[in-house]
Amino acid sequence: MQELLIILQDGFEEDNVTVFVNGKQARRDTDLSTNPLLGIAEEVAIELPARGATIGVEVTSRGLAGGVKLSGRPKSLLVSIEDGKLVIREGTGREAFL
Repeated sequence: MQELLIILQDGFEEDNVTVFVNGKQARRDTDLSTNPLLGIAEEVAIELPARGATIGVEVTSRGLAGGVKLSGRPKSLLVSIEDGKLVIREGTGREAFL
């Protein structure tokens, strides 16, 4: 197993967020808001299976959802809400603030 850091960044305002790994719920957080000084709402670490995984993120309070298929050894995922859309991109692993 490997660990993936998911950083919920800009655009969150008292939102409910659920993270899925290969379709199974891995984590659920409620009332997340972006800290304007840090540009981060939350950092979460989830366990990934040894071979590839599909990560899904749902912001249920806004009806937003997205996902990304990972291969290799990803370091982090950066998730933000931009212009009313959920944006998910791979990071370098060096983005951690907290």
